[in-house]
Amino acid sequence: MGAEEHGSTRERILAVALELFGARGYEGTSIRDIADRMGMTKAAVYYHFPAKENLLAELRGPATTRIAGVLAAHGPAADPPRRRALVEALVDVVGDVGPQVVVLLSDPAVGPHLPALTAEGSLPTRVAAALLGPLPDDPQEAADARVRAACAIGCLPAGVQAWRRDRPGSTSLDQRTRTVLVQTVLAVLEAGGPRSLDR
Repeated sequence: MGAEEHGSTRERILAVALELFGARGYEGTSIRDIADRMGMTKAAVYYHFPAKENLLAELRGPATTRIAGVLAAHGPAADPPRRRALVEALVDVVGDVGPQVVVLLSDPAVGPHLPALTAEGSLPTRVAAALLGPLPDDPQEAADARVRAACAIGCLPAGVQAWRRDRPGSTSLDQRTRTVLVQTVLAVLEAGGPRSLDR
């Protein structure tokens, strides 16, 4: 098998795995399912990817690398303009790496496999910390802010899933959808501040 054919087979396996993970979930997809869809043996899939976790690692690699780069470039959101810039950059990653990968990252079954795939801390936790910037001194207000940040991050895969239902054949976000996602994430982050909760 030549290097070009080897690369092509790997890319086809990844594309089929991503499609099946998106449709059935990570746990609901087996190596046999991937092999059957490709018309090859399980051994042939294992030749390219020794375990299902290797497929997951390769599929999530571009997204996590880009998100880590965004976090490094933007730092914590210390004020509203910096928060908006960070959210816009994160939404751009969603649009560039492909909504299917983002949906895969939101699969609850993927969570337990992430620590084994990376030495980094939890990516959602790091994104939340960056979006929040400095936390309020009051412990309850800090806890409230963390809840808002978790919900804001959850808006991305939820929004992408809703977008995919309306545009099942599309593979990249349009500008209008990107704008809606940015506005939604910011609205959730800024909603329910301390004064509004005391009313």
